Amino acid sequence: MTDQADITVDYFFRQQTQAAWIPFVRVFIAEIVQTAGEAGADSFLRQMGKRLAKDYPLALYNSIEELERSINGVLKQFQWGWVRIQVLDSSLLLRHGAFPLPSYGDAGQERLEARLFSALLEGLYQSWLVSLGGKPDVQVRMRKAEAGGLFEFVYGKSRQDHPGHHAWPN
Repeated sequence: MTDQADITVDYFFRQQTQAAWIPFVRVFIAEIVQTAGEAGADSFLRQMGKRLAKDYPLALYNSIEELERSINGVLKQFQWGWVRIQVLDSSLLLRHGAFPLPSYGDAGQERLEARLFSALLEGLYQSWLVSLGGKPDVQVRMRKAEAGGLFEFVYGKSRQDHPGHHAWPN
């Protein structure tokens, strides 16, 4: 197993999902998508992430390791998995694992939920990074949202902002 897979398996064995919330979250997501469409649902969930970041601020940090530890402390409270942060040339790569999707076992629904909940995490990470001194015009963007696997986000200028510069890993 990879390091991320080991961390994910360990996380799920240590946590207990609140089974009573699963039906609520499924219906909540379905209603948001039905009412607002997928783009509207993305926007709504991104705003929810920003709100959560304001309600659960991070401590100031002196290193990426301290930032990662601070984020993981909040994620642990939520039982939302873990994050690893990698410093790239001019951006940060955030790998988020073990996010609890409510529809495990239903592949189509899992893919939709992974994409939608990645918007929530974009808002959460964006607001945290800006509150700690990041530039508001630099965005957190989802690179990958894999149900049962990793969600990957990049915080940095997009390639369009830096023609010819390839700071984001492929």
